[in-house]
Amino acid sequence: MQKSVLLEIIRSLDKKEIRELNKWLQSPAHNQRQDVVRLFDFLVKNLPNGDEAAEKARAWKYVFPGEAFDDAYLRQVMYFLLKAIEDYLVFVDFSNRKIQYQLSLSRIYRERKLDKAYRQSFRSGKESLEAQPLRDNDYLYYKFLFEKEYSLLPVVKNASANLQETANTLEKWFLAEKLHISYAMLAHRSVYKTVTYEEGMLKQILDYCEKEGVLDEPAIAVYYYAYLALTNPSEELYFDKLEPLIQQLEGLFTLSEFRTIYVAAINYCVPKINQGKLDFSKRAFDLYRNGLKSGVLLENGLVSRYTFGNAVGAALRLREFGWAEKFMEDFQHHLDEKERNSIVNFNQSRVYFEKGDYSQAQRLLTQFEYDDVHLNIIAKTMLLKIYFETDEYDTFESLLESLRTYLQRKETLDATRKASYKNMISLMKKLLQLNIFSRAQKETFRELVVKTNPLAERDWFLRQLDRR
Repeated sequence: MQKSVLLEIIRSLDKKEIRELNKWLQSPAHNQRQDVVRLFDFLVKNLPNGDEAAEKARAWKYVFPGEAFDDAYLRQVMYFLLKAIEDYLVFVDFSNRKIQYQLSLSRIYRERKLDKAYRQSFRSGKESLEAQPLRDNDYLYYKFLFEKEYSLLPVVKNASANLQETANTLEKWFLAEKLHISYAMLAHRSVYKTVTYEEGMLKQILDYCEKEGVLDEPAIAVYYYAYLALTNPSEELYFDKLEPLIQQLEGLFTLSEFRTIYVAAINYCVPKINQGKLDFSKRAFDLYRNGLKSGVLLENGLVSRYTFGNAVGAALRLREFGWAEKFMEDFQHHLDEKERNSIVNFNQSRVYFEKGDYSQAQRLLTQFEYDDVHLNIIAKTMLLKIYFETDEYDTFESLLESLRTYLQRKETLDATRKASYKNMISLMKKLLQLNIFSRAQKETFRELVVKTNPLAERDWFLRQLDRR
């Protein structure tokens, strides 16, 4: 019994839903069996107390006291209870969707040929659709459904059918949905390298969107520019279109979808920053600052350790120390409690380092061993820079070799990041051997730093030349 769908659903119910379900089951319109009511009462009372088993024999004794156990009959009661709960959940979900409700009511009135009631319901539904703020794929979908519903009315003499409007709304919804799914495929493939997807009509759709003037529709435009920006990273004009568009979309998409769009923009900036294009640091910082302020980068009230660290990193590149420290103070409670202490200390060490307080930074960095590859590499990189700047060259060389070996073992590391770190190690070795009194060697090294790509620590290398 403990593995049944019925128990799984009941475990998911909150107190309000349990109260409402009790009323639902007591209503003859929804349930006429008292054994169903008693079984629900038994399960609700026992499951929250940690009784995962909820044995059938105990359930039977509670529901049918004094009667001989009948497994088949109990399974039948469980089935009726499951169906009653499912009916309730569907009813609540449907009732909360006012637009879908009005659309269904319009169809019912049309099929019953109740013209006046139909027109009132249809008008109310369309007004509700336009009055709500969202302009996402669902908005386009319901807009199409209303046009399609209206097209099913009998066409009277001399009255034009709205078939063109139906076709137009269908087309916009299809374009938005195809672009959205294509972007999701792209994002998924960037994580799971072995996954392959067929693009289908995507090329024709991208061409069509560019030529046919449909990019005034937010749900189409945002995924059009996001997809093209991430698949054509060298053509920055797509990101230049996406970036201001994002600021205009707040409130037009659900929070979860808006978060996806924000992450798409940030993901475009990250490799640019790793390549040394530091103007993208400001753009990424603005995205993090606005996304955290609005709450769009929080998920269920939590901020991931990656978002937390990337926000601090974006601020430090711009030397926004005050913002970074206030952010850590304000948002540390949004981190998962299990990793909060180590993540805050790690990022605090980054602040100390950038402010030049190397002793404090080193103290924090050597207190933790991070299980995340990227955090480990960043921590080792900071220690390398500290050792070099404090003339601890033996320790510097030892850690440099350790990091080189560490990178060789991490085959799953993103190729661009791995190349950036390898370039950094190579340049650090050359920096250590550089004759600081030779202007020619310094200029040759400077040219090498400038032209090396990808390279995340370009500014640091150039600063070392200027200070020596």
